[in-house]
Amino acid sequence: MGVLKKRKEAEKASGNPRGAGLKNMTASVLAERDLLISILETLSQSRHMDEYLKRLAEQIKKYSGCCCVGIRLLGEDGNIPYIAYTGFSREFYEIENPLCVGSDECMCANVIMGNTRLGLPSYTKGGSFLSNGTTKLLASVSEEVKSQTRNVCNRYGYESVALVPMKHGDRILGLIHLADESENKIPPETVRFLERVGVYIGEALHTFMAEEALQESEKQYRDLYEEAPDAYLSCGVDGIIKRANLRATELLGYSREGLVGRPVSDLYADTPDGKAAAEGVFKRYLAGEEVRDQELEVKRADGSSVWVSLSVRPMRDKEGRVVASRSIMVDITEHRKLDQLKDDFIGLVSHELRSPMTVITGAINTALTEAERLSPEETRQLLKDAAAESESLSNLLANLLELSRVQAQRLVLYSEAIDVKRVIQDAVDKIKRQYSTHTFVINLPRRLPPLQADPLRLERILYNLLENAVKYSPTGGEVRVSAKPQGEHLVIGVSDQGIGISPADQEKLFAPFQRLEKRPSGVRGVGLGLMVCRRLVEAHGGHIWVESEPGHGSTFFFAMPLSQGSPR
Repeated sequence: MGVLKKRKEAEKASGNPRGAGLKNMTASVLAERDLLISILETLSQSRHMDEYLKRLAEQIKKYSGCCCVGIRLLGEDGNIPYIAYTGFSREFYEIENPLCVGSDECMCANVIMGNTRLGLPSYTKGGSFLSNGTTKLLASVSEEVKSQTRNVCNRYGYESVALVPMKHGDRILGLIHLADESENKIPPETVRFLERVGVYIGEALHTFMAEEALQESEKQYRDLYEEAPDAYLSCGVDGIIKRANLRATELLGYSREGLVGRPVSDLYADTPDGKAAAEGVFKRYLAGEEVRDQELEVKRADGSSVWVSLSVRPMRDKEGRVVASRSIMVDITEHRKLDQLKDDFIGLVSHELRSPMTVITGAINTALTEAERLSPEETRQLLKDAAAESESLSNLLANLLELSRVQAQRLVLYSEAIDVKRVIQDAVDKIKRQYSTHTFVINLPRRLPPLQADPLRLERILYNLLENAVKYSPTGGEVRVSAKPQGEHLVIGVSDQGIGISPADQEKLFAPFQRLEKRPSGVRGVGLGLMVCRRLVEAHGGHIWVESEPGHGSTFFFAMPLSQGSPR
């Protein structure tokens, strides 16, 4: 709205049509005219509501002649703090302001709520409160009414008080608070005029509030966009990236400047399938189709690639034409790696199940069908081979079963105070029957404290570690088992004389479906045993680790909490 138009409205509101001579204007009409014009001009010059209200308070103070003017706004929480004030002391402000925070123990709150039930004779038809002698007014009302108004203005010596609501339609947005130490300082005509002005101010406040709400909404959107955990991109129909959030720059390895303005085709993977899939997505969104969860391989700035799940939404103009796109990229690289590992694992398990079953079936069938032609030694060897493979098969199935229990959160430990020496000896005896090509040494102190653990799970941990030690040690090598108390734990170690483990391999040893990159030829296994060991040790409240150097063998340690009791 232009200043000229505002002047016309101001003149109309003040009852003085344009062209009438200033001679016939009374001093009050001139003052009203000047206030309204200054209020409207202040609105056109103000950029923020706080700035507008501070200037407004000064203008109303000048117009009214009162020593104090304050402006209070009704918040969404029901509180009505002063947004701007002039003339009031800081002490008054600090006492008066909290009275309208979460309560109605102030006349300001009653005016904003339209509460006329107090029975005071000082309400106007426009909903304002006016008293030009608060001492006399309060002397004429009951103590109950006094307690409801709190009388702070009167206690600070303000005899003339007016509270004028500022409205937008039927809604009260706040009020103008006038106060002066003199009696009869505020004529009723001044209040009636401010009630009319309050409509203009209310309209301005509504506009400011709407703009602030929009700005806050836009800020929240920008913050959500910028801080989103997934990568966001916006592209034009020309395929140029127009906007990107922080996660997009991190995922793709570009700076913001390096990503915005770049053709989106630069992100396509350098493979026929990758380019075809990306171009297919581009064509679909140009045709107005929304794309959801399309898996694509995209390039990073350093030449590496990541896999993403891409969703693209076309943006349209008023005529319905596609003018841009908004894309979300979710990094699924690790998921794809895990899926591949699972596929590889299933293949390995299938192979590891098939191999012993082939040996078992072949050995038994040969012993049955060729019994007459086989010597007793040959028959015995066939049965020994079948028994050894049955042991391997049983061990693999036991590990799979333990892992499935852990994954399903159905692992139950049956802990008891156990003799660790006996459990270690049983595990070594069992592995000896299967692997007679290695030497096993048990190095234990004379006395060990009892261990509170599940004996079958402890034996499973030891068996897996012993089997690994045999597999990765040369024929005739030594496998050593040790144990010693350390503080509140018993630490058990299984050492081999194998090729050792590199630091890079050590980091992934206990992860799901992992096998060493460098391992002796002929070593079978699916990389399941160590993961089961870790799960079972941790279920007991312990921890497991490895110490190794390439070429110098490895020792796997695990620490289990000790039970209370005397050593034995």
